[in-house]
Amino acid sequence: MTPGISEEASKVAATTVEALKQTPLVLALVIFNVLFMFLSVYASIKMGARWDAEIERMHELVAKIMASCGPK
Repeated sequence: MTPGISEEASKVAATTVEALKQTPLVLALVIFNVLFMFLSVYASIKMGARWDAEIERMHELVAKIMASCGPK
């Protein structure tokens, strides 16, 4: 009888965990990279929101300037 997909996945996971136990530096690098990716996504989202607000303020200023320059 052939093993199922869940049995094969558990074997791979167990092998991976055992390999990472032998090389803690690799485990630390993996954790650092995952945290770095999450931090990069978070910073990108925050910077995007900041720039959206800045562009909105610029539009408001341009609208005020255009309104003050029009015929009186």
